[in-house]
Amino acid sequence: MDYNNNGPDLRNDPSMQPGGYPPYPQQYPPGNSQVVLREVGQQKENRMAVTSLVLGIVTLIFFWIPFISVITGIAGMVIAIISLIKEDSRVMPITGMVLSIIGLALGSLVVLGFIAEYLMGITRY
Repeated sequence: MDYNNNGPDLRNDPSMQPGGYPPYPQQYPPGNSQVVLREVGQQKENRMAVTSLVLGIVTLIFFWIPFISVITGIAGMVIAIISLIKEDSRVMPITGMVLSIIGLALGSLVVLGFIAEYLMGITRY
């Protein structure tokens, strides 16, 4: 620190404001300029796309429980199709649909496995 006051003398600087702070820069351009304001919350909400994605994830996680996977898989596919038609977003509904289809396919394999095991158990005895 320099306590000898060897720095620039800002007290007599004409560009300084009375409070000792430099002047504020001009915030808006002069003249007839157009200022564009963006509203908060202008971003579109993709609730149906998010719902289809969540249902696809639930279908994929619970594919080993046939009732849950069938209900959530079909609901996820229907909501994804509606979202693709109504909303601008494409990535989330397609991802939700793909996850729902994969979960339904795995759930179908589980059901077929249960049926095959049941039929094999009947023929053994």
